[in-house]
Amino acid sequence: MRVSSNEVNAMNPALFEKLQSDAKLYEAAGPQMEMKPREFLPVAITAIIVLVLMASVRYTVGNVMASLAMIESPSTTAIIESSPPAYKEEVSEKEALLDVDRDVEIMVIQNKPITAKISTTIGHLQRTGGFAARWRGLGFAIFYHALHGLTANTLAGLLGLGVFGHAFTYIFASLSLARVHMAWTHKMITTPSTMSWNKRFIPRKQCKAILLPTLVFSVAQQVTVILPIAVAFALGLPQKLHDAHVAGEMPMMCPADMLKLAAVPATALFVALTILLPAAVTLTRVEAALLPEDQETIVPFDRSAIIGDLDMSARGSAKKVFVQAWRSFDRTARLRLIKLYAKLVLVQVTIAGVGMFAMATEVAMIGGDRLALFVKSGGAQLQLAIAEAHGRGGN
Repeated sequence: MRVSSNEVNAMNPALFEKLQSDAKLYEAAGPQMEMKPREFLPVAITAIIVLVLMASVRYTVGNVMASLAMIESPSTTAIIESSPPAYKEEVSEKEALLDVDRDVEIMVIQNKPITAKISTTIGHLQRTGGFAARWRGLGFAIFYHALHGLTANTLAGLLGLGVFGHAFTYIFASLSLARVHMAWTHKMITTPSTMSWNKRFIPRKQCKAILLPTLVFSVAQQVTVILPIAVAFALGLPQKLHDAHVAGEMPMMCPADMLKLAAVPATALFVALTILLPAAVTLTRVEAALLPEDQETIVPFDRSAIIGDLDMSARGSAKKVFVQAWRSFDRTARLRLIKLYAKLVLVQVTIAGVGMFAMATEVAMIGGDRLALFVKSGGAQLQLAIAEAHGRGGN
């Protein structure tokens, strides 16, 4: 493989020679080390199953259940007991039938939230809408994300914008598709019905209240991605990794570097909990509050806690609803939602771990040495191809 002189000069000579040597290893190994395509089939099937399972869990728990947890309001059950007054020893049959002169005792029991446990929520969803209810709104989700990605990427490509410019096109796409996102939310949180897609869209005149929470949520999404990257660059981590790669060495991490590296995910977690989570909850609760009166939610939801007697057509009502949507989501509900996301991460890590173990077992049965040689040689060829492409770009 030919590589431009500019790229060779920028690359460590020893690294370049090693890549050249590694790229020829597979071809020089002979037929006994050849990897046949059908040998990859079990590994590929396992990888697909793992990815599908992780995506399914991500949608069911991270979207459907999380949306239900965001809107669920405390509910109570009243138990009414009646008995003869203490001063009456005997009650006639007529008095018993007419409930004449009886003591009535009312006991109010606080119900445990449906979304407190994943198993409880899945059971409730299945009783409400059958087995497929755990993927409620999946069609809307695919439609929304496809349209959103197409809009944002097309605008960014036409305008020739960088990372920050792409963030602005992302926010613009989110605002443009706010009604589609609200229809998706309504589909997830409501009981099954025969309502068609187009009837789920709320009239534009009634959607003014979702613009502010949509703007805040889309900005929070971009901040959650951009800020950790900015922290990494500010700490010089990408440059350190690049220098180690050019030198053909493994990056040496001292304790100070480990702290810098830990600062990146710590920043992402902090921003997610303090900015993204409140923004997501506020948007979902405002969308749920705009649900038509003839549609019922899967879990108890008190719309009056957000809107109350507020006139939605009045000026400044959108801001008041925005503030009240988060204030009405109490501390107990916030902790319950955070625990749900923690369980989601745990389940996905478990699935990924089991899948990796299964694939490692399959690789060992295929022949780990042959696969290692194939990957090493292929990786070297890929790096040389990238170097050649960079060299041509530089010329």
